[in-house]
Amino acid sequence: MKNIKRIWLALCMSLCLFALTACSGSAEAEVTIEEEAVSNMQMLAENYITAFSEMTDEELATQLAAATKSKDYTMQTAFKSWESVKGDLGALVSYETATVSLGVEGYIARMNTVFEQRNMEMTLMVDEEFTTIQGVSFAPEYTMAENMTKAGMNTLMGMGVVFAVLIFIAWVISMFKYISVFEEKMKAKNAPAPAAAPAPAAAPAPVAAPVVEEEEYVDDTELISVIAAAIAASEGKTSANGLVVRSIKRVPNRSWK
Repeated sequence: MKNIKRIWLALCMSLCLFALTACSGSAEAEVTIEEEAVSNMQMLAENYITAFSEMTDEELATQLAAATKSKDYTMQTAFKSWESVKGDLGALVSYETATVSLGVEGYIARMNTVFEQRNMEMTLMVDEEFTTIQGVSFAPEYTMAENMTKAGMNTLMGMGVVFAVLIFIAWVISMFKYISVFEEKMKAKNAPAPAAAPAPAAAPAPVAAPVVEEEEYVDDTELISVIAAAIAASEGKTSANGLVVRSIKRVPNRSWK
């Protein structure tokens, strides 16, 4: 019983999915584009590819400047895209009738074109009221060799830029030592000059030592004996015992009486 229930459940889910797919397919089938809209989109695509292919370099530069000035970023992008692929195309040879489809916000026309050097697909996007161009793009068909060459050139350019930046950074780092030396020189140049040291005080003149007159010392023993005897005689003594002569001083300019 359980297996039978699982089988019935699987069948019901399959039928539901089939019904949803059928409904979506029928809804898509009902979405059709009016012939007038298709005709307008095809005519617009033909006019745009003719105008771009006949535009000279001077006219392209003028149109790009006008779009940039008016801030029309859609046409500015379109002109830049055509400028980048124009040299790879050459002159216009022929073009097919554009196929028109309905997009999210309007109509989309895709046109296959043939130029002297290669084929290209142009895509034109317009709103439903045909009042605003929402985008114009160009997709040239390049060979495998051309794609590989462009990829190699882009790789070489990217690696070259990276190595150039690394070399520049290494050079800047190597200059750091000179920067520090320059800073030290500037600091030394801007530093205030040191104050002059005060002059040493003059040494005082040497003071002359006082001249001390040396007295001549003479042995006055005999003189003392004579003086002592004279004093004793003057006092009526027979002997000079008991007399002591303590000092003898010369009295200048003094006469004896």
